[in-house]
Amino acid sequence: MKYTVTVGGRTYDVEVDHDRLVWVNGRPLYVEMEQVGGLPVYSMALDDTGYVLFVEKKREEYVVEVQGQLYPVDVQLQRPRLGTRRARCPDGDDACLTISAPLPGRLTSFFIAMGDRVETGQVVAEVESMKMQMELKAPLAGLVEVVHGPVGRDVTKGEVLVALRPL
Repeated sequence: MKYTVTVGGRTYDVEVDHDRLVWVNGRPLYVEMEQVGGLPVYSMALDDTGYVLFVEKKREEYVVEVQGQLYPVDVQLQRPRLGTRRARCPDGDDACLTISAPLPGRLTSFFIAMGDRVETGQVVAEVESMKMQMELKAPLAGLVEVVHGPVGRDVTKGEVLVALRPL
């Protein structure tokens, strides 16, 4: 997952590669972080150094205290492109547009069914990846031609989940 993180007015590109490897502005860091007892307290090891973080969520941002210093932190998920592309509709027509899984994960929901009419920006499905829920939205108004289920299955990056015929 990729994020844009602003700490104290400075912005960083952060990518979580796997459980321990985190890239910050292209620099790899090995991070272990664990919440302590369900409290807003975290134990973090960054490379070879340990820290205790106190984290408080305030409206749209977090306030993080590290070694007595307070830092306002804003975290924004960098939304991957939905991988929409033109494809053949089931009847062979070239007019369908597909909505694909942006990342590998688990298909958690469909909010549409074959034959439904959708509006631009309407949520059609949801995929969970690395404990993050991603809503997949219709890029244009259309008629749902294909729904590739079932819900609860694993999906791969780029796998077509929905095909729409533009209205």
